[in-house]
Amino acid sequence: MQTTRTFHRALTATVALGVGVAGAAAVGAAFRSDMRSARARLAGQSRLVATASGPMEIAEAGTGPPVLVVHGAAGGFDMGLRVGRDVLGDDYRVLAPSRFGYLRTPMPANASHAAQADAFAALLDALDLPSAAVLAVSAGAQSATQLALRHPERVQALVLITPALYLPPEPGAPESGPPAFVFDYLLASDFLAWTMVHLAPNFVVRVAGVPRSLERQVTPQFRQQLVDWFLPAGVRHVGLAHDMRTTTPVAPDLPIEQLRMPVMLVSAADDPYKTADVVRYSAGRLPTAKVVIFESGGHVLLGQDDRVRREVRGFVGAVVRDAENRLKD
Repeated sequence: MQTTRTFHRALTATVALGVGVAGAAAVGAAFRSDMRSARARLAGQSRLVATASGPMEIAEAGTGPPVLVVHGAAGGFDMGLRVGRDVLGDDYRVLAPSRFGYLRTPMPANASHAAQADAFAALLDALDLPSAAVLAVSAGAQSATQLALRHPERVQALVLITPALYLPPEPGAPESGPPAFVFDYLLASDFLAWTMVHLAPNFVVRVAGVPRSLERQVTPQFRQQLVDWFLPAGVRHVGLAHDMRTTTPVAPDLPIEQLRMPVMLVSAADDPYKTADVVRYSAGRLPTAKVVIFESGGHVLLGQDDRVRREVRGFVGAVVRDAENRLKD
């Protein structure tokens, strides 16, 4: 009898071990498959451009007047390319670079937003473009605005969507963002980031700034798009960590009242990152700016695609036509 019980215990332990090994193997296989897909999605879409400020990764799409599209946090050229094509369509030449520390654009010793702006100007030089309209989202607004301030002759128009610009902090507001280990270690590991996305499927949705009231409107396709912009995390974490340290929770102040080109500011009233407040505050310093604040949509302007396209295309198109008419005259 004792021998039988010992055998049963040994058999149970062996089966449990086998199940655990099989489960781990299945997880490993799923992770490797997803990473292959993520890398394949990025492969062949971009190129490295040699500039006076160093190499910069860029992807292009469409034909027509050039628009530099600056991606937000946790992105890269793939985010900029998708945003540019979704918002502007194929009637513009979308130029979508990866900012410092994202994907194949290296992180230089001086990675300030001002240095990134100068690198954008150098990129336009390398592409033989005297100027372009500029569209930036979220954390990309810092370097895009610096470009407009430092090189105003290169920027025909500036469109800032849910911009991470300066907002006077509220009393008692935290002075630091998430713990450093989150972006220095967790997000530096493709496996840990992948595991987090699968164990907490709403994580990326929340981080993207979708309000809880709109979570039911998140389609599987849009959720996958957010994941695609997040993974592979290991080749984005250096840029993301830099953004988290230099842009959030309080973005540095900039002398935006000095901007002289046409400016458009876009946000949603329910953005949990409070960019609607940013837009209102910035508009007070830029009384000629065109301001669009939707009632809902969160940080990613969920459900506002058509209205965003209509507003931005109308604004950029008017600026481009005005520039063309001045050249004819």
